[in-house]
Amino acid sequence: MMVAVLGLIAGVWGLHQLPVLPVLLEGPLRVFLPVAGALVALGWVQAARRGSPFTWLPAASLGLLAGVWLALPHATDWSGKVVGPEWSGVEVSVRAQVVSLPDHGERRSRFRVGVSEIEQGSPGLELEGRELWVSTFPARPAIQVGDSLRLDLRLRGVDGPRNPGGFDAAGWFYREGMHGSAVARSVTPLAGVHEGARGRVVMHRLRAAMQARLERAAPDLRHPGLVQALVIGNRQAMTESEWQAFLHTGTNHLMAISGLHVALVAGFAGGIAGWLWSGVAVIRRLRRWLFMGVVGLVAATGYAVLAGFSIPTQRALLMLIAFTLAVLSRREGVAWRALALAAAMVLIVHPPSVLAPGFWFSFGAVAAILLLLQGRVGATGWREGLRIQVVLAIAMLPLSLAWFQLGSWVAPVANLVAVPMVTLLILPLLLVGALLAWGWPAAGGLLLCIADGLLALLVMTLEALAGIPVLVDQRHVPVAASLLGGVAVFLALQPLARRLAPWIAVAAIALVAPLRPDFAAGQWRVQVLDVGAGQATIVETRRHALLIDAGPGREGGFSAGDRIVVPALRAGGIRSLDTLMVTHEHAGHAGGVAVVREQISVRRTLRRTPVSHGTDERCEKGDQWNWDGVRFEILHPPPGWNDDSSASCVLKVEGADATLLVMGGLDGLGEAVMRRGTAGFAVDLLVAPRTSNPRALQDDWLAQFPPGQVWAATTAEGAGLPDEARKRLELSGIPLYETGRSGALVTSSTQLDSAPATGRPRLRFWHPRSPDRNEP
Repeated sequence: MMVAVLGLIAGVWGLHQLPVLPVLLEGPLRVFLPVAGALVALGWVQAARRGSPFTWLPAASLGLLAGVWLALPHATDWSGKVVGPEWSGVEVSVRAQVVSLPDHGERRSRFRVGVSEIEQGSPGLELEGRELWVSTFPARPAIQVGDSLRLDLRLRGVDGPRNPGGFDAAGWFYREGMHGSAVARSVTPLAGVHEGARGRVVMHRLRAAMQARLERAAPDLRHPGLVQALVIGNRQAMTESEWQAFLHTGTNHLMAISGLHVALVAGFAGGIAGWLWSGVAVIRRLRRWLFMGVVGLVAATGYAVLAGFSIPTQRALLMLIAFTLAVLSRREGVAWRALALAAAMVLIVHPPSVLAPGFWFSFGAVAAILLLLQGRVGATGWREGLRIQVVLAIAMLPLSLAWFQLGSWVAPVANLVAVPMVTLLILPLLLVGALLAWGWPAAGGLLLCIADGLLALLVMTLEALAGIPVLVDQRHVPVAASLLGGVAVFLALQPLARRLAPWIAVAAIALVAPLRPDFAAGQWRVQVLDVGAGQATIVETRRHALLIDAGPGREGGFSAGDRIVVPALRAGGIRSLDTLMVTHEHAGHAGGVAVVREQISVRRTLRRTPVSHGTDERCEKGDQWNWDGVRFEILHPPPGWNDDSSASCVLKVEGADATLLVMGGLDGLGEAVMRRGTAGFAVDLLVAPRTSNPRALQDDWLAQFPPGQVWAATTAEGAGLPDEARKRLELSGIPLYETGRSGALVTSSTQLDSAPATGRPRLRFWHPRSPDRNEP
């Protein structure tokens, strides 16, 4: 069974690595897969009868074919319904129903809708039966789950910025089963109910009612977001500081209703059922273990429904069902069989789960515990608990570094404090308090306040632990290094681990090996990131790193510094910046600077308006420095200029092989001043100014500083470089590459003869294609 399930996982995972789905699903392929599976199954039976040592091969092949056969229809159905990039920006009026708990912020509301009808739209556009992620500005707190609405929408596709180490927006839409996003220009409530989502709407209305009860019973909680996360699985109300405290201490799994929570509820309910069985004669007609198991499963299912039956909760419930069935069967090898059965059930129900980090963390953690406990029957006590926590923290480190760019060495200590505190004290108090809030609000509110006080103590402890910098490792490791790290963990959990120590060390060294490319003296590497309405450029030499601008951002809202720039720096192995240059103070260039400085060590900052007397210096013409044989020189503005875009800093990077020129946001007036005050030179790579001024990149400027190629930081719609400048570059025969079309652009001083690499070198079938986008 284990081999077949591993084959199933490999089949589902393998299908999700394809750049394009097979097109023969409706023809020969649909017939071929079952027939091939039947033939392989027959071969399996024959091999088993003959006692062949290779029975695992047919089992693995059967699982592989089953995985492809299960995942392919789901992937094809989603791909046929997704809102393509050709519809981005199109305006349409629809009737839809809110099918999720809305997320109401200070400036916007977001919610998931199921579209029932298009009232007005473009010919050929199909949205009926699709689900969209809708945002409204300003916030509309009156919108509730189940509301039927008339929406005037501006559609958006499922793709997002494409950068090294960045978030895969299209993959998230695919995993969540949504087909696009939109901004609502107007919202009109309608009478009536959308029949297609009635069951899900009832579930989310129950959750909304529980949320309202919690808020009424205890309106003055210090951590209402944490309370909602643990009771109804709603993490939207958690503050950023709360989430960071749990994330940096490796305890964030406690804020996602998963196996631990579901099993705890089932255990409490089963214990109460056992007590009732002992005291009620009628119930004793049933077998005790059967009665306890059924009651535990019913309670766990109810808790899963209250938590929104999200994918992690479904996974946890299926795991619990599998383990319960395995235990009730009273067969040997229960744990491993149950783990295999749970993994198979999860992928059968929702194949895209194989892409979710929670899938690998959940099953990987259980597998690590089982490996650790093999041959240690009856091992208990605090020492065993400490051993398990330490091993789990190390075992999950490769996955955490690969997925979240974060490894927490303080996790064993933090979990030893947080796990018992949450499971034995906080969660029981919250669940009992939530139930009492329906009929006895005073008593329920008291229990909720006690639990909130314990949560405050826990958050304070975790923040103190997270504040120890040497115990939190924030960097990115490649998938190959993570796999080798996983091999090291597997070998370390074997009974003869001491004999395997040299191999363990060889496999584990990949996790600590430096990631930054080793340049020769005089060489440089540049990345222009895909940050949307802004600009951010990374320049590296052999031992130094420079960030020029940090993209858009605003306080309390989206920041490219946090979502894009910092992950890209860590993906490149850059853990500190020698210099951060802010070309000018426009929000599209300086908006993400504050977040970058909070998360990445910066030795020096150059900007037009210094804000810190310790590390900030004024960016002016004449400043020069040399790193590893590469010369850096600021060419503009002259001393005494103001801080607008015409005074944007311009940086020349001159290496042994090529010259790079980064113009920031320089506009027409600034170009004229620079042209008159700077001797001309050839530019191998020009990072164009991000501007809407049609006078940018005039012919005389291009003649004085002739570029071999031009990169521009633009949006998907092309904003950031005026069409007049595009036309001049085209007439001059100068190649133009745009982040809005290709994603992040990456090259080095020795690779300028070829097209630049992009922020997403490997495409999957869920990534949208368009003739207007330059795909690699």
